[in-house]
This record gives sequence, C-alpha cells and structure tokens, in this order.
Amino acid sequence: MEIKKHLLTYTLEFFVILLGISLSFYLERKNDSDYKEELKNQSLNRISNNLIMDLRDMEFNAKAHTKASEAIAWLVKNNHNLLNLPKDTVGLKISQAVSIATIFVDNQEEYRALQNSGLIELIELEEVVLAIQNKYKSHDFYKKIEDMIVNQGSELRPYMYQNTQLKHEQLDELGFHEGRVFTGTEPIPNTILERLKDKKWIHDFYQNRIQDRIKKDSALQELIHQELQKDPHLN
Repeated sequence: MEIKKHLLTYTLEFFVILLGISLSFYLERKNDSDYKEELKNQSLNRISNNLIMDLRDMEFNAKAHTKASEAIAWLVKNNHNLLNLPKDTVGLKISQAVSIATIFVDNQEEYRALQNSGLIELIELEEVVLAIQNKYKSHDFYKKIEDMIVNQGSELRPYMYQNTQLKHEQLDELGFHEGRVFTGTEPIPNTILERLKDKKWIHDFYQNRIQDRIKKDSALQELIHQELQKDPHLN
C-alpha cells in the first residue's frame, strides 16, 4: 500500500514537472513568435511611412517630366516660327526641354531587413509580399530611365548654352530655372530637334510608368493596413 502511494506521488510529480517543462517551451516559443510578429509589423509600418515619401517624390517627378515633354512638344510645333516668338518664352521652353531631369531616391533598408531576416514569410497576405517585391524591383528600372534622360540632357546642353542666356535665377514652382532667354539666330537644327523628340518619348514613357507606380503604391498602403489589422495586439 505504501509503495502504491509513493508510486502515485512520483507519477504525479513527474507529470507536474513534464507539464511545467512543456508549458515553459510553449511560452518560450510563443514569446519568440510574438517578438518576430512585432518586428514584422514594425518593418511594415516603416515601409508604409516610406510609401508616403515615395508617393510625394513620384508626384513631383510626374509633374517635372510632363513639363519637359510639353516643352519639347511646343518647340517641335513652333520651330518654323521660332524667331518671331518672344525670346524669353523660347528660352524657357529650351531650358525645360533640355535641363529637366529627376533622381528617384528610395529607402530600401526596411524591405531588405524584412527580406534578409526571413520575417517576410510571416506576412499572411500573399498580395502584400508580391506587391512589396515588385515595387522595389521596379525602382531600379526607373533609375535606369532617369539615367538615360540625364545623359540625353547632357548631350543637348551645348546647344542650350550656345543659343540661350540666363538673365535671372528665378525658379519655377518645381525648382527649375525659368530665366533663360533665346539668343539664337536660326530655328533649332533638325539633328537637335530629332534628339529632343527622342527625349520626349523617354519622358512620356517614364511619366506613364510613374503614374502606374503611384496607383500601385497607394494600393500597397491599403494592403499593408489590412495585414496589420490581422494582428490582435493592434486591435
């Protein structure tokens, strides 16, 4: 009888110890899971904040490239009558057509941290993962287009410097010079005009891509919001 009593006691103690160890492991895993979930949400919140800055920059870029494209279209349309038009208007259009360019500066730190840590696998909505990956892949493409525009502008600058003069340093609403006056004595040569047409096509292509990116980034913001709402600690 005494042996059975001790055996029952030892059995109960064993199960209590086993339960304690199991509970300890469970809590440890849960704390680790909660911690990773918190890190994931912090990264998503920061990416969402970065999206706000990216959208602001892209809206500026879209306006800038639209202005450059419209200036080139104006020069092509009016080149036959260029010498009879106001010199300040012609100079402004040449300046906008040649000089306007943008540099898209993005912050990929949070995306890289999310990717390299493996926390991106904790995102429940597959649409969020795909949208984030596609966003940052497209950024490199935008930068290559911008480099093409900058290079073309550099090739056209000698013509601008030879045929315009900067009379004042007043800037327009986007921060570009608007003080150049046309000093040329002939219409724009055909070789320059053809380069400008080519440059206009790239401006338009870039502007269309940016407008599409603005729509997708706005949608991504909403997807991130939906993902964060799945966390019970945030509700």
